[in-house]
Parts: sequence; C-alpha cells; structure tokens
Amino acid sequence: MRHLEAERKFSLERVLEVFFTILLMLPFVTSLLLGRLVQSVGYLLYVLADRFIDIYGHIVQQDLPNVLKNLLRLHLVLHSFFGHFLKFYDSVPLWDKTLHFFGSFTIAFFFYHVLSNDSKFWRSLSERMSQIVAFLLANFAGVLWEIAEFIADKLFSVNAQRGLDDTMFDLIFNVFGSYFAVRIGREFLKERRT
Repeated sequence: MRHLEAERKFSLERVLEVFFTILLMLPFVTSLLLGRLVQSVGYLLYVLADRFIDIYGHIVQQDLPNVLKNLLRLHLVLHSFFGHFLKFYDSVPLWDKTLHFFGSFTIAFFFYHVLSNDSKFWRSLSERMSQIVAFLLANFAGVLWEIAEFIADKLFSVNAQRGLDDTMFDLIFNVFGSYFAVRIGREFLKERRT
C-alpha cells in the first residue's frame, strides 16, 4: 500500500516536471519560429535554469526534495510563460508584486534547505544560521534583480522599473516573501526529518 502511494506521488511529480518543462519550452520555440531572437535568448535562459535544478543536485551531491524542485520550476513558469509570454505583467494587476513575493519565498526556501543539509562542498549550518543566511541571500537576489532592471532600462529602455514606488514595493514584497519562507521552511524540514 505504501509502495503504491509512493509510486503515485512520484508519477504526479514527474508529470508536473514534464508539464512545467513544456510550458518553459513553448515561449522559446514560438519566439524562435517568429524570428524574435532576442526574446528567444531570454526564454532559453529560463529553459536552462529549469535544467540546472537537476544538475545542481549532481554537482553538490545534495538531494533536493521534489516539492522544492517543482516550486522552483513553478516560479520559472509563472515568470516566463505567464508573466512574459502571456503578458500577465501588463494585464494582471499586482502580478509583478505577487512574483516578487513568491520568487523571494522560493529563493529563501531553496537556500534554507540547501544550507540546512550537508553537501559535497559544505557542512550544514545551524537552524538559526540557515534561516538568517537564507533570508539575506533571498533579499540580496532581489536587490540584484532591481539593479538588473535598472541597467536594462538605461541600456534598452524596456521600462522594467516604473518609478521609485515600484522599486521600493518590489523590495518590500521580497522581504515578506523571504521571511515567510524561512518560517515555513523550518516546519517543512522538521517534518522531513521525522
């Protein structure tokens, strides 16, 4: 009975992985067929990020739980397929803020798990240190993202940042997302260890 349940869970997770990969490939292939090479490169980066999720575990010899892998993939899909390809950034109010919260949550959750477990290259940190460092790394990623948007605006006039209020709210949503991730991550890791 337990084996059958584990098999079902694995097959559902595998279906999700394939589904997310298809959603990431679709914008890439479509933009290539339409001759939009610059967009194709952007979408290719999302596809490569999806593949890196699996490669990461092999490189550092650390097992990522499937729920975490699919959380990372979901974030890529929400940003790439829905946000850019289906233009949710332009048509859905607060889509950007939601993804800042969710992206920061996902990154902090990832780092919290990574730092709480041994790997080929490092020893796990204490629970408290894992929380603090994961929170800081997720927010640092958010700051780097805002810097990248600023540079893109200056070089390519893409209008990624829509004023100081937009940037500040993005950073605030990053803080809240990463905070909730380290709080939930602690409970998640406790469940996995028991």
